[in-house]
Amino acid sequence: MTLLPGQIDSRVERPPAAKPGDRVGIAALSGRIDPDRLAAGAAALEELGFEPVLASNLLPEASLSGRPLFAGSDRERLEAFHELVADESVAAIVFARGGYGVPRILEHVDWTLLASRPRPYIGYSDVTPFLLALVTRTGTMAFHGPMAVDFARGLLPEERRSFLNALAGRLPGPWALEGVSVGSSAGRPQAIEGRLLGGCLTMLAATVGTGLLPAFQDSVLVLEDIDEPEYRIDRLLTQLRVSGQAAGVRAVIAGHFTNCDARPSLIDFAELLGVPLFAGLPAGHQAPNHTLPLGASVTLDPRNAILRVLR
Repeated sequence: MTLLPGQIDSRVERPPAAKPGDRVGIAALSGRIDPDRLAAGAAALEELGFEPVLASNLLPEASLSGRPLFAGSDRERLEAFHELVADESVAAIVFARGGYGVPRILEHVDWTLLASRPRPYIGYSDVTPFLLALVTRTGTMAFHGPMAVDFARGLLPEERRSFLNALAGRLPGPWALEGVSVGSSAGRPQAIEGRLLGGCLTMLAATVGTGLLPAFQDSVLVLEDIDEPEYRIDRLLTQLRVSGQAAGVRAVIAGHFTNCDARPSLIDFAELLGVPLFAGLPAGHQAPNHTLPLGASVTLDPRNAILRVLR
């Protein structure tokens, strides 16, 4: 199905499962990746039993144009990605790395093509707007999880389990969180249900107003980031709140804020929205980086700070 910008169908569907033995594409919509790290990431996928398939802009013989900041020109990155998507033998697509580049080409992604070939897409950081647009435009879950650079560093056992379970279509186990700011017990609901959305805070704020983000109404919003000073974290959160993008959020969960002093600003953000804040979700720009099903229905137990995926 193809949805209008901002809409999320009430029945976001899981993509078909991918299992060891299947072909898994490695795509590059953002920055260039060091060839040695790419080779190590592809080798790690092979060790998990998958057959890695490189997008054409990642092949050794690729002669890339454009600025060194990107893995090829906008056109080269997009065409290579669409070629990979069109390959029906590819059961899942993992992104090579983040960096920067997705916002330049997101409006030109062929969402009809992606909707016609549903599969797991896994990434984070600069890939965040793509993942959320995929949920919005196709009604299919996307996965905030490790990329080729993470496979190159070596996944922790819990990261491997989380990744493989996500690709196989198995529900992840519950996550025990820390209740940071949960309000009074008298006004606290026994359970909060919503759609799991979010990702890298910087990229969420950068995409506000483009029409490519889903509405966060009735969502459980996950936020994470790296290397941002406190004033910028506060500014990014203010952008989400004042723009109306965060209207109707039911709860906020902090993943890793690596090298960031984010806690005071996150507390302010949640209190101004009038929703509880939790921390400790193992997802983001450091290990462990669990694979999260964006678009999935989840329930959050505020009393015990437990997050569960319903479907």
